[in-house]
Amino acid sequence: MRHLEQIFDKLGLSKENGLFFTSENSWKGLFSNRVERLLNNVIEPDAFFSIDNKPFILFFDSPIDKKKKLKEVWNFNESPIVIITEGDSLEIYNGFEFITKKDSLRLFGKSEKLEDFSYFKLVTDKTWEKYQKDFSYSNRIDYHLLNNIKATRELLIDDGLPIDLTNSLLGKVIFVRYLIDREVKLDFEKEGTSRKWTNLEFCSLLSDKQNVKAFFKYLKKKFNGDLFPISDDDIDSISSSSLSIIVKLLSGDEVASGQISLFNLYDFSIIPVEFISNVYELFIGQNQQENQGAYYTPLFLVDYMLSETVGMKFRNQPNSHDCKVLDPSCGSGIFLVETLRKIIEQFQLNNPSYLDNPEEYKKQLIQLASDNIFGIDKDKSAINVAIFSIYLTLLDYQEPSDIESFKFPLLYNKNFFSEDFFNTEAEFNTLLGDVSFEFILGNPPWRRGKGEKKPLFDQYINKRKKLEKGKYAIEIEISNSEIAQAFILRVSDFSLDKTKIAFIATSKILYNINAQEFRKYLLDQFVINKVFELAPVRKEVFDKSNDKAIAPAVVLFYQFAFDKNTNENIVEHITLKPSRFFSLFKVFTIQRGDYKKVVQSRLKEFDYLWKVLVYGNYLDFNLIQRLRESYKTIGEKIADSQKYTYGQGIQSGGGSKMDVSDKIGQKYIDAKRDINAFWINLNSNKLWDKQFVHRARENSLFNAPLLLIQKGFKSDFRCWSAFSEENVVFQDALTSISARSENDSGDLKIISGILYSELFSYLNLQTFSSSGIEREQAHNIEKFNIPFISDKEIENTVDEIINLKKRKNSLESLQIGPFNYELNILIKSIDSHVFRAFEFSNREMDLLNYSNQVVIPIIMKHDGYEKIFSSLDPKSQELQNYINLFLDRFNDIFIKTNQTLVVYVHHTNQLLGLFFKLTTINEQTELINFVDTNNDKVLKTLSALGNEKITDRLFIQKDIRGFEKDGFYIVKPNEKRLWHQAIAQLDLNEFSDAILNAGKKQAFNVR
Repeated sequence: MRHLEQIFDKLGLSKENGLFFTSENSWKGLFSNRVERLLNNVIEPDAFFSIDNKPFILFFDSPIDKKKKLKEVWNFNESPIVIITEGDSLEIYNGFEFITKKDSLRLFGKSEKLEDFSYFKLVTDKTWEKYQKDFSYSNRIDYHLLNNIKATRELLIDDGLPIDLTNSLLGKVIFVRYLIDREVKLDFEKEGTSRKWTNLEFCSLLSDKQNVKAFFKYLKKKFNGDLFPISDDDIDSISSSSLSIIVKLLSGDEVASGQISLFNLYDFSIIPVEFISNVYELFIGQNQQENQGAYYTPLFLVDYMLSETVGMKFRNQPNSHDCKVLDPSCGSGIFLVETLRKIIEQFQLNNPSYLDNPEEYKKQLIQLASDNIFGIDKDKSAINVAIFSIYLTLLDYQEPSDIESFKFPLLYNKNFFSEDFFNTEAEFNTLLGDVSFEFILGNPPWRRGKGEKKPLFDQYINKRKKLEKGKYAIEIEISNSEIAQAFILRVSDFSLDKTKIAFIATSKILYNINAQEFRKYLLDQFVINKVFELAPVRKEVFDKSNDKAIAPAVVLFYQFAFDKNTNENIVEHITLKPSRFFSLFKVFTIQRGDYKKVVQSRLKEFDYLWKVLVYGNYLDFNLIQRLRESYKTIGEKIADSQKYTYGQGIQSGGGSKMDVSDKIGQKYIDAKRDINAFWINLNSNKLWDKQFVHRARENSLFNAPLLLIQKGFKSDFRCWSAFSEENVVFQDALTSISARSENDSGDLKIISGILYSELFSYLNLQTFSSSGIEREQAHNIEKFNIPFISDKEIENTVDEIINLKKRKNSLESLQIGPFNYELNILIKSIDSHVFRAFEFSNREMDLLNYSNQVVIPIIMKHDGYEKIFSSLDPKSQELQNYINLFLDRFNDIFIKTNQTLVVYVHHTNQLLGLFFKLTTINEQTELINFVDTNNDKVLKTLSALGNEKITDRLFIQKDIRGFEKDGFYIVKPNEKRLWHQAIAQLDLNEFSDAILNAGKKQAFNVR
């Protein structure tokens, strides 16, 4: 251990910041039972470093069998870094990548690489930035395991094996490997004579079909239950070649061209049962997955949801271990498996002598599952996998010797039902109607019911609407036949006052224009406890899914209100933003500004507030409300049919029935090639040549003067539009606003300027339903909801730009990129005129700047966006501005008493600490003072102030702030974005409110 302790010193690791010694008890309860059990009994590191309750680095001092230990770590799949000392030598390994040729984990390096894994590099992202590619999911054991099973499954199906039988056979094989790796003794050859089996023996058995038949019968008799049923006739139908494919899988041979099975390296006594959930996704297949809208649920999201529900119940009621949970779209049962784990672990805590009577303990395990775990899914394969997962979980909590005589409970049609959740006539309605559920959890399907003939969920909603008619002011409604919305509402039929619900749903239900009526009913009839928005990290949440086009996700925590008024309920709103920690390890990195609270009545009154909560704050809400209350919108401006016509262009697809022959030969504008900001290609030689179209549109839309507006918008969230003095024909990718008189063409140019301004991009981010949520496009109703003001300077500037671009006279010279000097000046002046016209204050300008210069570049990954995360120089203008905002606000208060606030700046590359102190004014008083410091000094200063234990979460999750007897302090990561003036305004308001609430004298201890 002496060598390890020297390493801890070099790395800056200590018990105060996340270092634990395995031989001590201080870490017990830090992880799940599975991780704790494996760390303690199998992996057995001498020490480990934890981030966010995950064992990130494992330390070993001269392990007895290093090769075996490295293989176990790979199967463990929890720790990205492994550091091993042997004498004076040191080796650093990648815990997620196993090199089969070397029969070892990948070696990062030796002592020369140690600095890369120092404390501050770990928690401030520098380590993961350097080694990001090394921790790719494609290196990890679950990726290889699933690929092996997927390749084998495809080969079996190609060999003529029916899909259901293929799934059951693979499930059975995984179960047997689990028994082998757990070293469970089997008495297959002779009853009463038990022995351990090897993988090689199992492969040999599979070469004889009669032995296979006898063995599967034996497993059914021995363990009972509903474990992937396979009949004798099924086995007879399995060809020898199919069995040979299974043997190749188990033996570590080639299972597909260029793909070697690694089953000889897998240890199913270590591999999480939860991987079976991923297997289910393979079982239903990509096409079926898209049809059903079913997607596997990532374990990190399950852990979070259970921590906020079942885990919280046990924290608040530690003497209880029963907890009835329903998943009405259970899939492979991941929520129910993890719930059962928590129930069993709570039972064990409450009954420390549970192992004294193994037979009684087995009965108790069965009872815990039978009494508490319930699932529904219309896919029978899913139910099979779910029951299998529950069975393996029950085995996970027993010793191998006890497993030998364990009988699985029968769960099918008692706890698990293969049914459509919206079939109100199904038996589960009666059986589950009497169960007092504490939680209803799940990840219901996200598909739409379009094309289906009256799907059951639509029928259910229509039936409920009739039953509730006249009972409530707001009728039940779902939009676009979205099944997820129907699930969210249907669970009220299984709710009691105490029942809490947590569902993963597509984020679009909170923002889509068409879903407004659904949201009204939801807010009226349900209490929304918490919203956990994952849209900004949508590409990382389901990164292991078959379908890469999957929609963004949100987690809703809510309850049925049972006719109680929901107006005063406080909704917690959390938005998860992109970070390398989350991308690589699914560790949540929540900044202070990403956590908000809002009264539910505000969401009822202001529907757009749902979106503001994602990328904005209450200052943004105030600005948007001011604009809405003070100015008419573009839509209101052009609503005068005597002056304007507006709408989309000709629609060609969908059946050509309408005659537009009168437009043949007219100039045609292509939305992709002939439109640029403030420029239209009127020199185009393209002419309209179609006689029949799906929708013809009103002729006046094509008459000049008109403004053509593109459907989408660019990476800066601005909208391109172009003014035309000539009649043109165009399709529905463009929207036209046509003025009936030349006198009104100036307003079209003003609209064009506003659409291209930073005001538009700001409101686009803050209020549009799709931007930053799913894709970069906008509905006309959203664009036309932008405020309008008649302003001659905006009109004249747009006119100048149009004329300048006309002189350029070619599309090639107008491509996206740096404009020439003259054009660039004019473009920037549009923003200046817009800011002046709408009377933006300095604070409001800061809000626009933050959205346009920080948030949008991060979302869209603009070139050089990484600079937003760079550290500030101690004397940078940004930091000076931040500090001055505080000094200006507070020193006006204290100057009357000859006192002033001064600030002491503690600056490192990783941390920035501002310590504001109240002092008496004298000639030597410096308002801003720079302190020679380092990270350790900042941490010690905070600890001396009586803060909670300072750990890695300071850097990756939150900033720390508080009051002292003579001042206050703010400590944050040293990232440019966190010290922006818009953030400074929020920080200042928070301290101002606290001072007002406490009374300024008490807050600053003024005499």
